[in-house]
Amino acid sequence: MGHYPVHGISALPTKMPLVHNNKPEQIDEMVALELQHLKTHYADEEQRYVDQMLLENPVVVERRPPTTRSETTSAAATASAQTLTNSRDTQRQRAESCRKSRYNNKIKKAKLRFRHKFACNQLSESAGVLDYMREVIAQAESQLLARGFNRAALERMRQSFGVDRCDSASIASMDH
Repeated sequence: MGHYPVHGISALPTKMPLVHNNKPEQIDEMVALELQHLKTHYADEEQRYVDQMLLENPVVVERRPPTTRSETTSAAATASAQTLTNSRDTQRQRAESCRKSRYNNKIKKAKLRFRHKFACNQLSESAGVLDYMREVIAQAESQLLARGFNRAALERMRQSFGVDRCDSASIASMDH
């Protein structure tokens, strides 16, 4: 039995408290605390990944060409110089606001894409760990059976621990 390399977030709890002397309320509390710890750890790892990806892949916003003069109406051409100045200031402010909005939207899209990539990587890693654990259980079962362990006792153990059958045929059928 080899060791499956786990990178990033561990699927295993951080500490294994002694549970046999605790009341069910304490167990529920410990589970809730551990879940909160794992959620926090996951969020931290995800944020670190997104930040790193944004550093490696900076968001680029192309500049749009300025509008042509032919779009100005004849009424605006005959307006006073003060109105034109106010109009230009307003137009500049709107243009700046649009640029900021486009930039922020691109950053949001990039962050969403990187979060999705992080979640997919974590899911793939978890699937690999699960496959590895199935292989380990199948090896342990075959070794127990080879040493004369009772097959009915093995079935009872599977049922009591909620473990599906772990032979290679069922693992292959689960993948398809």
